[in-house]
Amino acid sequence: MFSIPKASQTTFIYGPTVYKNLIPENTILYKINQVIDFSFVNEACNDLYSLEIGRPVINTPERMFRSAIVQYLNDFSDRQMEHSARFDIITKWFLGIPIEDRSYDHSALGDFRDRLGEKRWKKLFFMILKQIEDAGFAKGNQSVDATHVIANIAIPGTIGLIRQGIKAIMEEIETADPKLFKELGGKKTADKKEKLHTLKPEGKKQKLVEVVEEAKAIRDKAEKLESLSVKQKINQLNQILNENIEENNGKVQKKK
Repeated sequence: MFSIPKASQTTFIYGPTVYKNLIPENTILYKINQVIDFSFVNEACNDLYSLEIGRPVINTPERMFRSAIVQYLNDFSDRQMEHSARFDIITKWFLGIPIEDRSYDHSALGDFRDRLGEKRWKKLFFMILKQIEDAGFAKGNQSVDATHVIANIAIPGTIGLIRQGIKAIMEEIETADPKLFKELGGKKTADKKEKLHTLKPEGKKQKLVEVVEEAKAIRDKAEKLESLSVKQKINQLNQILNENIEENNGKVQKKK
């Protein structure tokens, strides 16, 4: 079990004097930290943790949502966020990470979003963004763009889920019909990894379309096989697509 430390323990820690000497007051993260309240997210998420027992949570909901704001401001993927939290002094300070600590693995960000659930995560995230917008710190002095945020943070997770579905089907096809397995690209298709961290939001949305089309093409080929195990994996892939993807006027997009 894990527990969120009590309020007296979650006071934002600026670290040793070295932090104060290194953080410019004109940076956007410094200004946001001065006026934006993040603390409410710990209480909003306290049902995910034990309040009294277990090890204290290191990556508190507040730290995870602070990380999401850094991602929003910089178009960071989860891997890029891990690097920034580990090596960028301003980011580390903003997240409340002691200067000598290594920070979290990028998987902690996705794990937290999954644990909280997309609907709830987005609700809390946009409550924070509304504060930022009202304070005049919206990115590029523009209104908060929900599509941009979801493309940069949520879409990579959806692509990963679909890729897992493709891999599962391909592994069963390899056993049921080696010839079809080879025709569909074999191991190269089954084990393909998307390099999403190099893509901008529009690129990620386009990549989502491509992966969905690939998944459907493989599914359609696999449906001709009689293998029960293949059919089971097809059902799993269909469930992933139905729960995460929608089409409006023929346009594939992440389900809201």
